[in-house]
Amino acid sequence: MASSDGSSRPFMPDFFVQLQAEMVRALPVRSLREKKAFATLSLDEQTWRFMNWQSRLVHPHPRQVNKAVGFDCLPEVRANRQRVDALLGRIARGDDLSPHLSKRVCEGYRLRPPGRKDGPDFDLLLNEWGIHHLHIHPAPASSKELLYAIFGRGVAFALAIAPHGVWTSRQFIASALQSWPNQGLFVPLNVAPGQDPSANDHEALRKAGMTIPVTHGDRVWLSGVTLGLTTALVSTRVSMEASRVLRCLRQATEAPDHLASQLMAVAALNHKSWPAQQVIGIRWLSGPDRYCFAFVEETSGATLLI
Repeated sequence: MASSDGSSRPFMPDFFVQLQAEMVRALPVRSLREKKAFATLSLDEQTWRFMNWQSRLVHPHPRQVNKAVGFDCLPEVRANRQRVDALLGRIARGDDLSPHLSKRVCEGYRLRPPGRKDGPDFDLLLNEWGIHHLHIHPAPASSKELLYAIFGRGVAFALAIAPHGVWTSRQFIASALQSWPNQGLFVPLNVAPGQDPSANDHEALRKAGMTIPVTHGDRVWLSGVTLGLTTALVSTRVSMEASRVLRCLRQATEAPDHLASQLMAVAALNHKSWPAQQVIGIRWLSGPDRYCFAFVEETSGATLLI
């Protein structure tokens, strides 16, 4: 069949089936049993769980590192100056930070008892507030001292060096607001301040998928990075990203010629010849500044990030 520009209609597999295959292939799990269990989930749940795992990764590309006000004066920084500087240098260069991440990053999906939602495949500090935690000692020698930081595509905001387990510390939010008030890391809500819950209550509410807006000064704040939690324990941002991926696949399925023309333009920009018979699929890959899904024309290598 010929397309609108006279070329033959590209061969496109069922994108939704291929998306599932890519997620099953790429998602790290502890056992074949959990891989099989993940493969039986609905496409929607597979996608948001996969994107939740993806959000825990720190893509290796150079970033401008910004330290919070008073960062260098923190006792934990002074006591670990050499390792802290080395880690910040790795972030700035765009080195692979996987050795500094929690080992739980390798558990993209975990089977859990009936009725329990939380588990090691969720980083609830990250999902609610957008704050990563990295060990200043790389694996296998993990450390009690962690770097708490927020990562953007070309920037990193180093909030503090603090012990493991301070998952609900309001100091992180206070530090972000004092140091970068105009970056949108946390955004104000138009509601009256109330009484913040205790750390234990906050952790319990997080595990139930409840977002806790935090009072600082005379205002109430929500993460501008994640937009809070959903009841599935993933961030609102991750839920939106998962929906966007599925929406793109639906659009590509409904308008294959439009997708082919976009990939043809990419091939031309990269001085690649466009094959008469195109084979277009979906892949999970590392883009220049993020991990993402992409449409790929196999012969020319033309790639369109989603």
